[in-house]
Amino acid sequence: MKGHFKFAVMTALLFASAGIFGIAANANADVIDAPGSAGSIKQVNAGNVLKDYDEEALNTVNNDTPQGNTSKKYAKYDLDPSGYNYANSYSTISGSSQSNTFKTKWFLPDGFNVSNLQHGNFQSVTMDDSGNVYFVESNGTNTNQGAIVKFNMAKLQQLGVNNDPLALWQAFDYFNPYTTDGTAHNQEYEDAYNQMKGSFDQIKTLTNTLNQNKSWQNNQNNYQNNAQKWYYYWKNKKSKNQKIVKSAKYSYASKQKAKKVVKQATAKMAQWMKSYQMHKKKVANYNKKITSIQNQINTYQSQVDAVKAQNPEMFKYVDIAQTAQLSPEVDIGHGQTLAFNPQNKHIYLAEDNTLTDLKTRDDNNTVLEMDPNTLNPIREYNFKMYHGDSANLQLHTLAFDKSGNAYWGRKYGKGYILFYGRLDENGVSFQASQNMVGNRGGNTNQGMSYNPQNDRVYFVSDDILTSIPAEKVRDSNFTADDIHYQAFDSKREFESLTFDQDGYGYLLALWPPELMQSTAPLN
Repeated sequence: MKGHFKFAVMTALLFASAGIFGIAANANADVIDAPGSAGSIKQVNAGNVLKDYDEEALNTVNNDTPQGNTSKKYAKYDLDPSGYNYANSYSTISGSSQSNTFKTKWFLPDGFNVSNLQHGNFQSVTMDDSGNVYFVESNGTNTNQGAIVKFNMAKLQQLGVNNDPLALWQAFDYFNPYTTDGTAHNQEYEDAYNQMKGSFDQIKTLTNTLNQNKSWQNNQNNYQNNAQKWYYYWKNKKSKNQKIVKSAKYSYASKQKAKKVVKQATAKMAQWMKSYQMHKKKVANYNKKITSIQNQINTYQSQVDAVKAQNPEMFKYVDIAQTAQLSPEVDIGHGQTLAFNPQNKHIYLAEDNTLTDLKTRDDNNTVLEMDPNTLNPIREYNFKMYHGDSANLQLHTLAFDKSGNAYWGRKYGKGYILFYGRLDENGVSFQASQNMVGNRGGNTNQGMSYNPQNDRVYFVSDDILTSIPAEKVRDSNFTADDIHYQAFDSKREFESLTFDQDGYGYLLALWPPELMQSTAPLN
């Protein structure tokens, strides 16, 4: 299926220096098919993962919230391709916990050639801890299909995109094959591509190798962290039992038992230290290999740069477009659950194809886990969340904190119930926080997010963001004073929220689709 942008997104994968990594593509320079199938994905069937709860037994926190837009009526407009388009600016209103403003960072394009049904229907956004931002782009209304799109924010800044909110939109519009100018631009690119093809082929092969090595290195990092965790577990156990051995207040039997534990712990510490050092060495070896591959890519890139210098205007837009990395086409469900897990460095997306709970107890929630380097699926989790005698709850929001704890939430009456647990390769489990928000300021349940700077989880509704300390969600002891709000009067549709490592918020709003950045960290 061919989409709006006829230029080769394939070339986008070929420039590692432009932040591009392996995407399936055609050999043709000016025609790109939609990303292919994700193929076979490892399945994890977890059964019922929800510890049941009674809504009436939850402690309702009687909070006083400002109101967002509860009308589901929005201010919409179209960008003017031939005129000036002003950046938007929305400041917090009375009742907010702080004074802050969201301003347009980028207007987003109509799409990335995933489908000819695309119309700028971005559903969620997330950021990793390495300066990359990810969007869910829907193929079109009611298709439940789409792709994950990744941008390297530092590279976009180098290309001047942060100085022109319309630059990203213009770059993809420049190659629109359904306009006369776009067709001509594609032909110009075709001619230039033929001069660069040999270097492209080398860069593509090396980039795929680079991505695979980054994925393997991330696995070794996870193994190293696991070994470190268990080493300190046994170290603490050894220390505790050594004190028992040396203390006069314990019986002979207790001391003998403690001596055995000390001996066992010493052996375990040696075992896990050996594992730690082994994986540490492998991480270092991958660093050397990755540097070598990148140097080879840079050599071929210099050959490409010489051709690009012949048509700087066209390649200004090509360079911007080349920062886009696309996943295979996948089931995105409603698309509002894209989340980065800082603990294992993976991306997650729930495939919630209806906006209700699951129809029967035989149905499953399905959550896709993806490698952020390759954007290829790693595994799919299938699980049920039984509630009461007959309900099977469905996941529609998702966020992870820096320790890998997972969070989601659902509306209940005028309030909001938050859930926490785990969702990773080590298992799936959820339970409700015993405290619930008594009054929410919005009608829609658009998404959840986590702020790594202040350790708070946020739930998003139109024109209002509400947050609670993550630890107090898990400990079920938050009060009305712990709940913070950022309320607005934009009349825009708030789709999703994410954060950088300094706590600045990035808001995905429609229509037109745009990414907005806060002027100060959110509290």
